[in-house]
Amino acid sequence: KLEHQRSNTGTLILTEGDSAKALAVAGMSVVGRDLFGVFPLKGKLLNVRDASMRTLAKNAEIQNIVNALGLDFKEKYETAESRKKLRYGHVMIMADQDFDGSHIKGLVLNMFHSMWPSLMKLNFIHAMITPIVKVTKGKKVHSFFNLTDYHEWIEKTSDYKTWKTKYYKGLGTSNTSEAKEYFKDMKMNHFLWSDLTNESMNLAFNKKQ
Repeated sequence: KLEHQRSNTGTLILTEGDSAKALAVAGMSVVGRDLFGVFPLKGKLLNVRDASMRTLAKNAEIQNIVNALGLDFKEKYETAESRKKLRYGHVMIMADQDFDGSHIKGLVLNMFHSMWPSLMKLNFIHAMITPIVKVTKGKKVHSFFNLTDYHEWIEKTSDYKTWKTKYYKGLGTSNTSEAKEYFKDMKMNHFLWSDLTNESMNLAFNKKQ
């Protein structure tokens, strides 16, 4: 079921499965639902780079995203007027912080880069960053968003073994209270267009490379 408000100033949250969707819904209680919608992805998106229009038309997941956003395969969205037809002004990806989550983010980016690059150039897509590890000791709390920072903290903290450590295997590991923290802080990765974008996306998703 797609939960949304029809507003091209809002943000559609694409989540990695239903557990992440439940997390997003819990977090939305902090920011309100007027400008946020949520849609759960079922597995990994099709690599659309070399797909035919017939294949795209038959792919339920692609069609669901297209319908949710009000996208048109024939439109390039190079003008403000054309973008007014969209049901949302941004896409936010909520995926696990592991390699599978990164792959899902990449496949979403690949879809827009292949079919609607003009939207990517406008910072249309971003992703929420959630902790991989959280350590607590009394009222002290430290969240780490990559393992490198966590291991550096261990090296600098002589009593690290006295801290309580929580590893997040996925978004489903987070509880409702943590979901609200994520939406309150809204830590984001913004995918900004650069001179290397075309080359990077082609290298990652062109099967001939």
